[in-house]
Amino acid sequence: MMRKIKLTRANKSILLKALAPYYYQQRVLGHSTQEVGKLILKINALPADKKASFYAEEIFLMRSTINQLRNDQLAKGQYTDAADDMLLKLF
Repeated sequence: MMRKIKLTRANKSILLKALAPYYYQQRVLGHSTQEVGKLILKINALPADKKASFYAEEIFLMRSTINQLRNDQLAKGQYTDAADDMLLKLF
């Protein structure tokens, strides 16, 4: 099942910032990074302020990694407004 999400320039940046550590963590652990790598390339290639279609698995991965980024920021006492905004778009 596909779902369309509008990505602003800021949201693309947040997604890439959240997915990169996950990609490298999976790589270090010896797990497959093919799906994460494809998603990173897909997001990076999308023009800003356009709607893009994503599979449920991709949305779940984006939601999980952004939530982790948000929790890391909260633990450091940093603001999470941008991450919260992106999470709302994914629900």
